[in-house]
Amino acid sequence: MNFAVIGAGAVGMLTASLLKEAGCGVQLITRRPEQAKQINAKGIDLDGKIQFIDAYTEWDRIPANAFIMVAVKYGHLPEVIKKLKSNCLDNPVVFMQNGMMHLDSIPNLPQKNIAAGIVEHGALKVNETRVKHTGKGLFKFALLSGDEKRFLPLLNINGVKAEWHPDADKMLFRKVLLNTMINPLTALLSIKNGELLSNPHAYELLKNIYTELYAAFPEIESLLPFEQVTALCASTAENTSSMLADKLAGRPLELDTILLYTIRRSPYTLPILQTFYHLLKAAEKE
Repeated sequence: MNFAVIGAGAVGMLTASLLKEAGCGVQLITRRPEQAKQINAKGIDLDGKIQFIDAYTEWDRIPANAFIMVAVKYGHLPEVIKKLKSNCLDNPVVFMQNGMMHLDSIPNLPQKNIAAGIVEHGALKVNETRVKHTGKGLFKFALLSGDEKRFLPLLNINGVKAEWHPDADKMLFRKVLLNTMINPLTALLSIKNGELLSNPHAYELLKNIYTELYAAFPEIESLLPFEQVTALCASTAENTSSMLADKLAGRPLELDTILLYTIRRSPYTLPILQTFYHLLKAAEKE
């Protein structure tokens, strides 16, 4: 199987490395030629293991039979959407962004077969060629348009755990709700995931957010029980959330596609989340 991973951040480098280790043909498409040059020279270092993966900026080098795995953050998605409108027209495409706002762009694409993907691995980008695997998990996929059968080979890659979900909205919204509870709090308080449990004040805020979300989305009780939220915080106790990592690195935060999306989807006002959103937006502009 062949893959073209678009984006060489933490998720992109981790995904490319795992697929390469599994014996797949992998290309990595970067935004900047400088990073591609470094990856071609040094390979990608995943926890001390080097994978040599061809890296380019040119989309015309992507094989016609490759799965396109879009691993850029939401803020960089418009340039990828523009590329997809004139490149890789027959390739199957998988979008692996946090949040759900990116779904608005997909109906306008010419590609027939499009899926959503969720990465439940922990990953931390150390530098341009090095990534840490901070938590082992699995990939989840669901159909957005086209033929489900086109994506079933993704479930049978040796050494790469993956699941198929019949409902893309439920799959993605569960992840949005999880990110809505963990990411803003860790970013605001500058704490790791586990401190949401060990710090009594942070834990009280976590419970209050869940209560607020439950009033707006009662389905959260079956979709994401609070016990699963705390279990994830415990199992990733030493992890830095993606939003906190972005904050520490001075990068834009994925506030709109996670927090703002949840606020807009809610039938009721969400005062706690609205406060968190504006606090983080205000800090981001400083």
